[in-house]
Parts: sequence; structure tokens; C-alpha cells
Amino acid sequence: MSRWGAIALGMALIAVTCTGCGDDTKSHGEAALKDACEGVLGSGLIKEARASEEFDSLHTADGERSHAAASKSLTKKGHAAYTCLLDDEDSSTSESGALSIKFSPNRGALFPEDQKQSYSAYKAYRLENGMQAISESGSATVYFECRSPYRTSPFPVTGRFQTDLDLSDQAEFQALFSSSRKMVGLLKCENEIKFPDPATMKYLPLKKN
Repeated sequence: MSRWGAIALGMALIAVTCTGCGDDTKSHGEAALKDACEGVLGSGLIKEARASEEFDSLHTADGERSHAAASKSLTKKGHAAYTCLLDDEDSSTSESGALSIKFSPNRGALFPEDQKQSYSAYKAYRLENGMQAISESGSATVYFECRSPYRTSPFPVTGRFQTDLDLSDQAEFQALFSSSRKMVGLLKCENEIKFPDPATMKYLPLKKN
């Protein structure tokens, strides 16, 4: 074999060997959860997530996301935005990934003001100062209004935590509220928005059959 042929073969072998090398630099599993989403995923959530089959393959999805960027998307563009997005080996084609937190502007309340019951499909929570929350299978959602000096009327915000992992309602709300607190600060909300301790939350009574 000629010298140039040997060089070409060597380069080809290096290319094959390094296919996917970039992916190997990403943290997976527990390390990924600890580093992800600007620290809003707490130790309790990580402990619960270990029981899921997808745990070891979890990693931060491609792309740049932050609470600062999401707050600008909501206020300047009027668009929903993710503050957190993790994939596993099966979720790379799913928009919401294996775990995500997403905030949307200008959506209505989660349920009617006069609603007095939860249902089999979801649990409804009334929180302080007109805030609402619901928990469903694999998701938790919170609604609050932000009063800002830059707006003449309240700015409605909906935050949603969604996951394929087997997590408790408490763990999901803990992460969602941690992310929501960051958003409240960045949105410069002047009204009192106090997210409760998820362990103390009580949902409206379930509708009896």
C-alpha cells in the first residue's frame, strides 16, 4: 500500500471510531439531572427518578435554554418557551423530551373559578392570590398572574412540567415551582406570588361516581 493510501485508511478509521464522540461528552443520568435546568431539579426528584428505566440515558437536549431567554420570549415575542428539556435514548424526536418545563403567556385559567371538585383525569388545586394548579399523569401545571410596571394589565403565565419518568406529584411541583420562582424574578412581577410547599398542597375533593 502506498504512503498516501495508508494515510487515507488511517483517517477513515479515525472518523469511524469517533462517530458520536460529541455525544460521549454529555453528562448522563444523575450527573445530567444535577447540572440541568439551572439547578431547579432537586435531590428528591433525582432520587425518585433513579427507579425509572430511562434514568441512565437521560441527558440535556441539544440547544440553548435558560430562564432568562424564556422570559424574553414570553414578554417580547409572546411565545411559549422551554426552561428545561432533557432527552433519553427514546425521546430525541419528541418535542417535550423525557422531562421538560415550559412556560406559556396569555393563556386562561386552568379551571373555572367556581369549580369545587377534582376529577379522575386530574387533581385541581386552589392556591393563594388567585393562582391555580393541576396534576395529571406525568405532568404538573401552575397558573399565575404577573403584575409588572411595564404593563397596564396583569400578565397571565402558565408553567407546565412534563415527564415520562415515574415521579410523584410532590417532586413534579417542587421542580415546577423552583423554575417558576426564577421566572417571577425575571418577569419583574410586583404582586405577591408565593408558591406553596408541595407537601402541604391539598386538591379539591374528587368527584364521586
